[in-house]
Amino acid sequence: MVRSLVLCCAIGVLGLAVGCHWMSSSNPPKTKQDEAVAGYKAKLDGLDKKLGELKEKAGQAAGDEKAKLGAKVADATARRAAFVKKYEALKAAAADKWEASKAEADTAFEDYRKAVE
Repeated sequence: MVRSLVLCCAIGVLGLAVGCHWMSSSNPPKTKQDEAVAGYKAKLDGLDKKLGELKEKAGQAAGDEKAKLGAKVADATARRAAFVKKYEALKAAAADKWEASKAEADTAFEDYRKAVE
C-alpha cells in the first residue's frame, strides 16, 4: 500500500514537472498592439530609406527642381516627426486605448507615406 502511494506521488510530481515545462514558452504571445508596433517599425524603416534617397536627389538637383525637392524633403521630415510621435504614443498606450492610438498612427503614417512618394 505504501509502495502504491509513493509510486502515485512520484508519477504525479513527474507529470506536473513535465507538463509545466512543456506548457511554458520562452516567448510570450504577441498582442495586436505588439504586432501593430512591429509592423509600423518595418514600414518606418522602408520610408526612411526612401526619404534618404529623396534627400540625396534634392542635394544633386539644381534650380527650381532643387527648391521643389527641398520643400518636399522638409514636408516629409515634418510628417515623419508627427508619425514618430504617434508611433511612440501607440507603443506606450494602455491596452484599452491602443486602438484609438492606432487610428491616429494610421493617419500620420499615410501622411508621411504620401509626402515621401
